[in-house]
Parts: sequence; C-alpha cells; structure tokens
Amino acid sequence: MILLDTHVWVWWVLDSKKLSAAEAERLGEAEEEGLGVSIMSCWEVARA
Repeated sequence: MILLDTHVWVWWVLDSKKLSAAEAERLGEAEEEGLGVSIMSCWEVARA
C-alpha cells in the first residue's frame, strides 16, 4: 500500500499534469494493492 500525501492524492484524483508520467504510472500500478490517505488529508481537502 502507498500512503499518499494530500497534494499527491488531489493531483491523482484530478488527473493533474503535476504528476509525472512515471509517477502516475506507478500509482496506477499500485492501485490494485491499495492507495491510502490519512484522515488529516481528508480534513485538509474538506477545509479547502
């Protein structure tokens, strides 16, 4: 499992070009294993 930092999570969900092709590919590969976010990341997004 990969634990995503808030900005990486947001970029991943939005399919942002701020993630390199290699980073996006790695996250796509890891998606089956599981991608996680902390409760604090949820809180940060909710506040935005």
